[in-house]
Amino acid sequence: MEKLVIEKTDTTPEIIFDPLQGVLKITGRSIPLNPKRFYEPVLDWINSYTQQAKQETVLDVYMDYFNTASTFLITDIIRQLKNGLNGKSLTVNWYHDAGDDDVLEIAGNMESVTGIKFKYHEVEE
Repeated sequence: MEKLVIEKTDTTPEIIFDPLQGVLKITGRSIPLNPKRFYEPVLDWINSYTQQAKQETVLDVYMDYFNTASTFLITDIIRQLKNGLNGKSLTVNWYHDAGDDDVLEIAGNMESVTGIKFKYHEVEE
């Protein structure tokens, strides 16, 4: 399986999903004009990955800003990983800027919806 690499732009995050390491990273800003179209290949990749996933998968998320539509799609990514891994280990590391309570609140909602406990990491600016 190939590594998924999508370079970041002013409106889309960097995506680096490494199937050999079992490490998936989403970094940057997510405010694409068409979030569904942007995230569709990401969700397709995850569907393939979960068929041959490592015993332990780590999802690192560090988003400085994302819109509501992106929130739903990132939640879908987490949900699809959880459901597709069939009991294999999934760790979600959520990185956030110090004092960014809005992002923490949204991440907390994602935790509730997905049933996955996140590990939070504060990043000093």
